[in-house]
Parts: sequence; C-alpha cells; structure tokens
Amino acid sequence: MNYQAITETAPRGAALLRPHVTRSIWRAAIIELARVGYDQMSMDAVAKRAGVGKAALYRRWNSKEAMVVAMITAIELEIVQAEDRGSLRDDIKSYVEAGLRMMRRPLATRILPDLYAEMCRDTLLAKAIRDTVYARKRISIVALLDRAIQRGELSPGMDVDLAFDVIAGTLYWRVLVSRSNSDDTQVNAMADGFAAALKAMSPP
Repeated sequence: MNYQAITETAPRGAALLRPHVTRSIWRAAIIELARVGYDQMSMDAVAKRAGVGKAALYRRWNSKEAMVVAMITAIELEIVQAEDRGSLRDDIKSYVEAGLRMMRRPLATRILPDLYAEMCRDTLLAKAIRDTVYARKRISIVALLDRAIQRGELSPGMDVDLAFDVIAGTLYWRVLVSRSNSDDTQVNAMADGFAAALKAMSPP
C-alpha cells in the first residue's frame, strides 16, 4: 500500500492537517480492520493504536465509514497484474499465480473478505470499494482480454464482466472462503479451465 500521495488542507481558519498523522491513523485502521473487522472496529481503538487523540480523527472525518472510505480512495492498493506471456492461457496462469500470492498474505486474508462483504450493502463504503478495489482489479482482466483479442484468441464482443467474475470469483472462493491450497498442478488446471471457459464465452 502506498501512502505517499496523501496531501491535506484544512478549511479556512482551521489548523493544518498533517499528512504524517493521517498516515499513522490509516496504518492503525488497517491493523484494526484485520484484527476485529469493519463492524467491530472503533474510532477509539484506531486513535489509541495510532497514538493520537480521538479529536485528530474527527477533525478529518465525521465517522468511521468516512475514514475508511477516504483511506480506500486515497491509498494506492496493490492490484494483481497479468504478465504478457504470449498466449491467453499463459497470461491467465500469470494472473492466477499473482492472485494466489497476493490473497494469501495475512492482511489480505483478514481484510478482503470483510470489505467484499460490505459491497453487499447500500453504503458509501460499498460504493468506494466498487469504485476502487473492484474497478482496479477489473482493469487487469480487461488488459489480459485485450491482448487475447489482438492475438485473435477471443472475439471483440467478449463479456468482460462475466470473464472477470469467472476468474476473480474462483480465486476469491478458493483462497478466502474454502481456504484451499493450490499446487502447480492445480494452477495449471485453473489456467487451462479459465482459458477454455473464456473461449467458450467468446461470441463467434
């Protein structure tokens, strides 16, 4: 996660908000998200972990939701990228390998299920997750499909959203829900299966 782009200004007459304090708060918020989940996370606990008074949080955001929305929107989240390996099947294998590595990280296994569950609700946080995490993940799949279309492996009328659901949804379920291990044989099987599925979904 990249916090370096954070800049802050305050309303006229208010004290300047210090970016390094915001970074400390967001680091604390991430740890609390991983520790207790979004529903149980409190502004008090975040402030205590960040080593600041609760007023420092409320000078920036009026609620826990506003804080997490701002954090998700501003932080440069790491997104799975698929290398160009010369074929649809091998590009998919690259995406699967990178996706498995990323989602097996301790913070990811604790935070991602909570954030994705929040997407089921009609909240500002749900919209922020869709507009950032989900949208950025989709960009990687679009790039992978575009390369396959340029090679003639898929047709231009491909349903990108369905393709994204097939690949990303399977990885999410396997790693974060069923907690299954995936060895080289299974990774190759997934790459073969995803490639075959996408070709079957590609209109003639």
